[in-house]
Formats: sequence, structure tokens, C-alpha cells
Amino acid sequence: MVAIGLSILAAFGFATSAILARQGMQSVFPLPGVLVSLFVSFVLSSAMVLAFAFDDIGNIPQEAVFWILGLGVITFLGGRTQNFLAANLIGASRSSLFIASQAPFAAVFAVAFTGETIHPLVALGTAGVVGGLLFSTGESIMAGWRTDKVFILGYLMALAAGASYGATNVMAKQVIEIYDSPLMVTAFSMLIGLFVLAPLVGASAARTGVLRAGHRSLGQTLHSLRFVAMAGLASGIAVNALYFAVQKADVVVISPIVASSPLVTLLLAHIFLARLETVTRKLVAGTLMAVLGVVLVVVGSQL
Repeated sequence: MVAIGLSILAAFGFATSAILARQGMQSVFPLPGVLVSLFVSFVLSSAMVLAFAFDDIGNIPQEAVFWILGLGVITFLGGRTQNFLAANLIGASRSSLFIASQAPFAAVFAVAFTGETIHPLVALGTAGVVGGLLFSTGESIMAGWRTDKVFILGYLMALAAGASYGATNVMAKQVIEIYDSPLMVTAFSMLIGLFVLAPLVGASAARTGVLRAGHRSLGQTLHSLRFVAMAGLASGIAVNALYFAVQKADVVVISPIVASSPLVTLLLAHIFLARLETVTRKLVAGTLMAVLGVVLVVVGSQL
């Protein structure tokens, strides 16, 4: 039950982060926003290491270093960066729905590479997740294909972020089995992410700047950066909760629960982003279908 509770906390953290990042990116370009949010996540995780896992700092096994390097690159370059870019293009509610595809991706990776088993209900739930995605966004995808190909790019980025998160759930499980310190794994992987992202953000900022045109007053800058920083705080809590969860239970159980975050994202988007995003009945129905698929995955994973 502890792992389930941590997974729910992670789902709420990721959903909250998506909404806060979407709000902050009204003034800040996505890539600088990713770096700011990741820096705040890293500061939070480092403080937790100093407070609760100080003795683990000098005890990283060599075989864990490679896994942590990969975890940092895929989580924050493949996952969070594409997550922010997708939310900027298509909105947090729609991008979060596609990012929920991490559940079937994680199940496939866990079965293929770590020997976890998959129950028929898991396969049925995976079909439900995919069906929910297609039902809620199929018309938008077709309309985007006919009118604006950038819209399609947003969906593809969200799907790639989901695949990245699914892969890193499995990688986190592997590295924590080698190096039993979720706090250190989290902080170290975030540090790797900062080093990888910094050159890309620097190149992007040199070309387009950090702030969008018309949003460059000091007050607007501080307002937007505050939202992006809070997104990093929420995401930092979520990642730490997720890594503790995979320490205690199989990925095929944890990942679907975390992937239920679109329900929270839809609720928060309806409350806080009404002027930015339209939450339609079809989007809600597709999300409920996808979350039902997630529930089936959870049930099947425990049979």
C-alpha cells in the first residue's frame, strides 16, 4: 500500500507540474522553462539527500553510474523537455493524455527487458489506454494534419515523452536494485539532466531569447518564472515519490497509477486554465476511457 500511495502522490505531482508549467510558458520559452524547473527539482532533491541520505553520497557502485547517466538523459531530455514542448504546442490537458501512454510502454519494456510478467487484463487495459487516446484526440489530430502540422508535432512529442517516461520507470527500477538509494539516484540523474540540457538551452536562448515578445517586463518575468519554479518543485516531489515507489513494487503496477495523472490535469486545467485550454466532453470521455484502462492494468498486474 505504501507503493500505491507514493504512486498516487507522483501522479498528483506530475499533473500539478504540467498545469504550472503551462501557465509559466505564457511568457517563458519552453526550453529555458525546462532548465529552470529542473534546477529547482535538483535543489529540492539535493536538500533531501543532505538531510536523509548523506552517507550514500560516496557509495555509488560503478555499475550504477551507467544506468544513472542514461536515466538522466532519457528522463529530462527525452521526457521533461518533450513534455514541456508538447504542452506549449497543444496544451497541458491534451499532452498529458498522450504522456499517459507511459503505462503500456513501461509494461512492454518491463516484460521485454526485466522479466516481469503481464496478465491478460494488463493487455486489455493497455488497449483501453490506446483507445482513449484515439477517441479523445482523433478528430484534433486529423484537423491538425489538414491545417497545421505543428499541432501533429505536439502530439508526437507528447507520445515520445510517454515512451521516455515508460523506459525510465524501468531503468529506475534497475538502478535502484543495484544502488538502493532513491534519493541519490534522483539527485544524480537530475544533475546529469542539467549538464545535458544547459548547452541546448543556451543555444536556444541565444537564438530566440528566454522571454516571449510582449512579456518582457520585470513583473511578468518574475510571475512566469515563479510558475515554472513551482512546476519544478511539484515535479521534483513526483520523481522522488516515483523512485521510492518502484523500489517497493513492480513497474507494471506503479506506472499505470502514475499514468492516471491526466484526470488531475483535466480538473486543474478546467479550474485554472479555462482561458487557455478548452476541456471538451469528448476529451473527458477519452481520458476516463484511458484511466479505466489504467485501472485494468493495475488489477491485472496483481493477479
